[in-house]
Amino acid sequence: MDSMWGFVGIIVFACGIYALYSYVQMKSKGEINASLLLGKDYIYKTCKNKEEYIRKASPALLVFGLVAVIYGAVDVIHCYVYPMAVLDVAGMIIFFIVLVWFAVYTAKLKNKYY
Repeated sequence: MDSMWGFVGIIVFACGIYALYSYVQMKSKGEINASLLLGKDYIYKTCKNKEEYIRKASPALLVFGLVAVIYGAVDVIHCYVYPMAVLDVAGMIIFFIVLVWFAVYTAKLKNKYY
């Protein structure tokens, strides 16, 4: 059973790395990652104010990426290296709170700028 949860930790860690990569791309090249922030229905729509959207969405993407990387690493360590149940549960709760906040916040931005 722990190996399944460890696999979930690996997926969360990889998702965090992808979010951080998307953050860097957004800040350096001005590219909005549609798969993380918009969804397939918004790929071909134009943004009303791209610079403002990037300015408001990038901190949320950074926070989500950092929390996902940290929780993914803690979960993998908990499942495969050293058990630390309290830290793992606390990390999971924090991760889910940030995940819900990220989804709600970016949905509001998407509705405002697209």
